[in-house]
Amino acid sequence: MNSLKIALLALAGVLIIGFSITLINADQLSRRLQAVQHEFYLTDNLLQRVSSERDTLADVNSFLMAKEYSFNELMLRADSLQARLLENELRNSYFGYYLLIDTGQNRFHLRRSFGNGEDILIRSGYCGTGKGWTNNELGKVWDFSTPRGLRYVVKTGENPYWYRPDWYWQELNLTPPEPDEFIVIPDTLSWDDQIVYYRDSLTAQERIWVHKVPGALGEYKIDLGGGILIHYGVGRGRNISHGCIRMSNADLEALYRTLPLGAPVIIY
Repeated sequence: MNSLKIALLALAGVLIIGFSITLINADQLSRRLQAVQHEFYLTDNLLQRVSSERDTLADVNSFLMAKEYSFNELMLRADSLQARLLENELRNSYFGYYLLIDTGQNRFHLRRSFGNGEDILIRSGYCGTGKGWTNNELGKVWDFSTPRGLRYVVKTGENPYWYRPDWYWQELNLTPPEPDEFIVIPDTLSWDDQIVYYRDSLTAQERIWVHKVPGALGEYKIDLGGGILIHYGVGRGRNISHGCIRMSNADLEALYRTLPLGAPVIIY
């Protein structure tokens, strides 16, 4: 009988100890769960704050982009309005051919004014104009915009050469060559043979180092001063040039044979 009591007391002691350990573990687990919930709450608040700040920055960026777009759009409209005012003045005071260059639509309009408020459209088509701000891989920045405003034809010429400026090589992340490093096409060749020599006798890598390039600008050039030319080029209908105005061969010849020295050119 005493043995049974001792066994029951021992079993009760084991159960009490086990129950106590379970309560202690449950309490520790509850504390850990509360700590995790607190960390989750803090993390959730942080995520919400970061998300809110990100959305705010996105809204600010969209606002600034909209303002920039609005400013550029406003400038284009102002240039267009000024061009129209200049065109009206030409119609009343200028007799002869003049040219309009629309850098937004990349179109040209050759017109003839009769000096009495009337004029007629002679020819119209696509052209390529300046691509604006650009940079190379090294972070060097250039503004290749076509300047707007009123200009005049100051010079014309046939079979023009293109002289590569220093920024040509810099834009390709290359060091401009020294004068004795240029590849020179023989001047003893005719104009057509120089073009053939450049295209067929030199590799693509060698052509990069030719400073005086024949045929790149087409058969004609119309000089508007300040380094801005009207010449042949690809990419018409786009803002693609380094500031000059690119035409098709047919349009370039038509302008060359029509616009006299001193003819007004309105760029907007």
